[in-house]
Amino acid sequence: MTELSPASQKLLREIAKYDSGAGVQFRYASRGRYSHPNTLACYNRASFFPLYQCGLVDDGGNDSAPVRVTEAGRELAVELEEKHKAEQARKKARPKPSADGATALRLLREIAKHEQPLVYDDGLRRVWRVASRDGHRASIGIWVALEKAGYIRTDRVSSIGGLRVTVTDAGRKRLTRP
Repeated sequence: MTELSPASQKLLREIAKYDSGAGVQFRYASRGRYSHPNTLACYNRASFFPLYQCGLVDDGGNDSAPVRVTEAGRELAVELEEKHKAEQARKKARPKPSADGATALRLLREIAKHEQPLVYDDGLRRVWRVASRDGHRASIGIWVALEKAGYIRTDRVSSIGGLRVTVTDAGRKRLTRP
């Protein structure tokens, strides 16, 4: 069996999901792509070829007939779906930023160096910068973690996004701890 591309794997999972015995009737969309009737997602013609070659799906040799998943295709689709769900769960299991992490403490030290510095949003990513465009930067999640821990306090200075940040007594105490 040839190795399936990620696009072919996704296509197989989608066909198996919606094939209840009658098959899935794909419609020609344009430029060598076919539209899935239930999701309206488009798949390249090249994504179908490995599925036919490996005997995972069948249309009876008729390009305009519904595509049916074979027994081997259904078994592989179940495996691929389990692997996909495990991958999604792993991605969601990322830890939230901590106020006691290395980046947060470095940011806290940088804020403490300035007398009520202004914070700038770079406008492109969810990142804020301290004191100037060349200052220390960190994701908003880290800033929020520092504020929830009570280490900093932010006050809105202007309606166009300027924030003034100050280190609280708890934040200064945290900086003195190892």
